[in-house]
Amino acid sequence: MTQKPRLDSIDALRGIAALMVAGYHIWGHYGVYPFPSIGVVPWTKSAGIFSYLVSPFRWGYLGVGLFLVISGFSIHLSFARKRDANGNYDFEWRKFYLRRLWRLYPAYAVSVIGTYFLLLFTAHGTDLVGTPPTVLDLASHLTLTHGYFDRYFYGIVHVYWSLALEFQLYLAYPIFLYGFRKFGISRSIVVLSVVSLIWRYVVMNVYHYQLISVASTGPYAPMGFLLARMPEWLFGAWLAEWFVRGGNRNYRRLPLALASIGVLFIAILSTLTEPAWILTDLLFGLGFAFSIAAAIVPGKQFMVPTVKNRLYRLLVWTGTISYSLYLFHMQLSWFANPWIRDLSSAPLQFFLRVVVLLVSIPIIAVIYRFVEAPFLSAPRPGQRFFKLYSSIAKFIGIKSEATAALPSN
Repeated sequence: MTQKPRLDSIDALRGIAALMVAGYHIWGHYGVYPFPSIGVVPWTKSAGIFSYLVSPFRWGYLGVGLFLVISGFSIHLSFARKRDANGNYDFEWRKFYLRRLWRLYPAYAVSVIGTYFLLLFTAHGTDLVGTPPTVLDLASHLTLTHGYFDRYFYGIVHVYWSLALEFQLYLAYPIFLYGFRKFGISRSIVVLSVVSLIWRYVVMNVYHYQLISVASTGPYAPMGFLLARMPEWLFGAWLAEWFVRGGNRNYRRLPLALASIGVLFIAILSTLTEPAWILTDLLFGLGFAFSIAAAIVPGKQFMVPTVKNRLYRLLVWTGTISYSLYLFHMQLSWFANPWIRDLSSAPLQFFLRVVVLLVSIPIIAVIYRFVEAPFLSAPRPGQRFFKLYSSIAKFIGIKSEATAALPSN
């Protein structure tokens, strides 16, 4: 059976994840909540109705965990298909890293360099942003090494820490595949999850590092590191093999969705006591894995343009531009900060921040068109950038122009 190279349901979940993160950034750090907050936001015992209404925004940071599970699913899917068809993963590391570099790095570099100069030129004499970044901030971000150091971890733009983590996961992917081949994917993921839990316990209890989002003070870097967060990504890889084997056709959507809600609720409970924090990210990842499993279960195709279908298509479209949305949404919101944050009305502040986000999305769609879209697929002979692509391929030891036919994922 021929399978689609992209799944609309996965793109819809990407859209949800991107909107969760963007929603957290427009209000999660500004809102006042009626109970102790999970995340770096203030709370009060005398909050009004509005505080209760906007409380869901404080959970938006969990979009990062959802992104990690989706990433594991998407990256491993093509290799799981190879394993199913040929009996092996047929992993060619040069082509894999060329594909990841070409697909993700240009938009990231534009975002990092552009934001660096925006901060550099506006931090002096204005209240648009705070302290300007240093050259070392720029260098660590362009080399994707900022995730190893607390000093640079949240430099330039806070969301970039997760992209450093993603890069670490790509570097570790050949090791994951070796384990999958030698010991089986399920056993490997169990062992690696135990390794992750041990790492988290030692880092939290011996070195006193804290979770990135749950705790309000650092240091953070070892908790945003590969060993602390790899189970979430690996759950996505397991789902890819489950999907390729047709496991999704043997389940109904409702039980999987209920399982997702149950596990996510347990994950929330784990945030309420610090000793249980070693389990928090793993549990959220598992809950999101059930959500993705529910999303990829075969269901009805909505051909009639109903409101429900239009909303779904809008989420799919948002998922398509989600990487650009992730990279650029905070910078666009900064321009409204100086005048919005001085307003005395919290509901008015919230409304205006939502408006700014909604206005930013079509602007980001234009950025996507010119900055990200040209690099979605490897260029073929005669196409724009093919010579550059071929030069990079030859530099890393790929001599065949067959690299031009690398699949998108």
